[in-house]
Parts: sequence; structure tokens; C-alpha cells
Amino acid sequence: MLGDEDRGRLRRLVDVVAGYDLRRVVEEVAGGGVAAGVMASLAARCVFDHVATLVFPDRVADVVDALDRWGFEVCAPVPSVVVRDRLVRRHGLGVDDRDVSIVKAWTGHPPDGPRGLEVFVFPRPQKDDAVAEAERRSRDEDHFALRVTHPGGGGLALVRSLLVEDLSMVPDGGGHNPYEGAGAGGRSVLYFTAPGGRLELTCDGSPAHGG
Repeated sequence: MLGDEDRGRLRRLVDVVAGYDLRRVVEEVAGGGVAAGVMASLAARCVFDHVATLVFPDRVADVVDALDRWGFEVCAPVPSVVVRDRLVRRHGLGVDDRDVSIVKAWTGHPPDGPRGLEVFVFPRPQKDDAVAEAERRSRDEDHFALRVTHPGGGGLALVRSLLVEDLSMVPDGGGHNPYEGAGAGGRSVLYFTAPGGRLELTCDGSPAHGG
């Protein structure tokens, strides 16, 4: 079962997916306007990819079923690595209590390509679960994501530089998930914090091959 709070959160993010573009995402996370030259440089190298959240249903299938009913193209769940490890660090989870999955769901074909939802799913059948309550308060895993469309030839490093040097975003870790997009060498993510929230920068492959 998907509880009312998690269901409402996902429905709000469906509206974000439908209504946001690259400029709106960057300006919201940056907490203000962005210079035209910086926005043009970002637009030449990346697109708005997804918006993400963490939910706590009884089963991963509850999230898959809901997104399917709402008209999304839902990818098969894959194990999380980056989020799982962060939850372990924050809550001291044991080895039998950290089965975190990622469900990605896509909709539509806007001019800059499909975009969607990235839902981290941590099944917690107990409704008063302390981990779920703490994460709903903090929303530490909520973020917007940009996808680097041309990571080779320094593209990833240039986008990172624009975010840090021009928009004053602060690097906040990252990692590589070999399970997601395995055919393309996995998926790499870099996280940044800013006045308006968290931003993820993602690309296919490992950072060593993207810089």
C-alpha cells in the first residue's frame, strides 16, 4: 500500500514534471535569476532529466502500480547504491534493513527529450517507522536532476564548473551505480546543495570517462 502522504507527494511531483523546464529548475535551485550566458552554456550541454523523492510503501510494486496508472512509462526497479549508503550512514541501518530500490518513470516527449520521476523506494510496512518519519521531515533525498547530454571532452567538468563557480552551488558527494543503465556503463551522479534545494548532475558511465 502507498500511504496518503507518499501518494500526495508523488502527485505533486507529476505536476512538476509536466510544468518545469531547464531554466525553471536551475533558477529554483539557485534561488534566483541566472545570467543569460550561464543558462545558454548549461542548455548546450544538459537537459532537465527528473525530479526525485523518497517514499515508504509496503512494497516496491505499490509505487510501480501507481505510476503506471498515472500514465507513466515505468522502468523495472533496480537496486540503489548511493541512496542506500546515505541512509545507512544517517540511521545506522543493519545489513537486513536497507533494501532500497530506484523506480524511474517517464512521460511525454518535450523538445529536450523525455523527463520523469526518480522514486527511491524503501519499504517500511510499519506506519510509525522512525526512519520514514525522519526522512519525511528532512526530505534529504528530494532533488532536481540535470542530465549531461555530452559528457565527453570535458563536458561534465564544464557543467560542474558552471554550477560551482557561476551559481555558487556546493558539491555534496555523489557516486556510481553500476545497476542503472548497465549497458551504458552504469550511471554516475554528482550532488550539489544550493539555497533552493539539492541538484543532481547525472551522466552515463563513470566520472572517469565523463570528464
